[in-house]
Amino acid sequence: MLLNFTNDSCHLPLETDRVGLTYIYSLAFSLGLPANLLSLWGLYQMGRSGGGGCQLVYILNLLLSDLLQLLTLPLWIIYLQRAHHWAYGSIACQLVGYVFYVNIYASVVFLCLIALDRCLAIVHPLSSRGVRKVRVAAFSGVVVWTLTFLFCLTGLYPSVFEPERELCLEQYPVSPRYARFKIATVALGFLLPCSILGYTSARITMTLRSSPSVSKQERQKIAGTLTVITVIFIVVFGPYHLVGGYRFVSLLVTEDQCSMERSLYLCYRICYGLTSLNTLLDPLFYIFLCHNARHELRRSLPCVGRGQSAHQGLRVTLGAKGQLDRSESV
Repeated sequence: MLLNFTNDSCHLPLETDRVGLTYIYSLAFSLGLPANLLSLWGLYQMGRSGGGGCQLVYILNLLLSDLLQLLTLPLWIIYLQRAHHWAYGSIACQLVGYVFYVNIYASVVFLCLIALDRCLAIVHPLSSRGVRKVRVAAFSGVVVWTLTFLFCLTGLYPSVFEPERELCLEQYPVSPRYARFKIATVALGFLLPCSILGYTSARITMTLRSSPSVSKQERQKIAGTLTVITVIFIVVFGPYHLVGGYRFVSLLVTEDQCSMERSLYLCYRICYGLTSLNTLLDPLFYIFLCHNARHELRRSLPCVGRGQSAHQGLRVTLGAKGQLDRSESV
């Protein structure tokens, strides 16, 4: 492979991604933040009542990952509006960069754990009881966060900040070391999880077909969970990893890196922004975990419960008044 990367910076049309990414980040932040906070609150209340099991632990970690990612989006929006000039210094850039990558790949692993947990519960319901415990799930969560952080550290250390042009988490052209790291993330952070998801989905489907005793409600819950995971991988993470894989492999074998960067710049940046949309889909796991999600939130949030009760009381009062008026007219 050709590794003669030029040390000169590529001059790319950085401003072309401003409108598209600003809309994507604004949508993710405005809808994802309240959805994740409400889901976290509902899962917390469910955990207090002793429900959810190890699924609850994995989804809690997933939503916490989303929340950390959402909190960085306003900084990225400001960065885009300032024409890709990071105004908060190297340390803040490195911190936000680590949060971005760690949360993407932590989310991928927790999605795989949710799928594996469903597979074990359906395919091996008895023999998996020793593994499917809250204590094991909590330990797995610690391991996932630790390994993901160390893995991202190998690719992002020593810095993701370019002080000359004030670029954060951007380098044109990228270094060979970073290109190899990104190729590894495509293999380990996307292709391998897709294989796991395909295997677990096939085993679950085969088992459900041969198990007529599973209720319709349970089948819908399982199908909904697997559908959300599949959509996240294909629609949200798929374009970023596939375009990124092509980009970084091409950069390692081509002589004109800047020309390659220019041809893929906007497409890659939009795919990069789409990864934030998983924060809109992950709260759906709470709905599939708790069929009475609206009732649980209403019960756990007094202001919502009072508003709903008042609304119902008003409807009852107006209904009674209407009946009284009709009786008087008769």
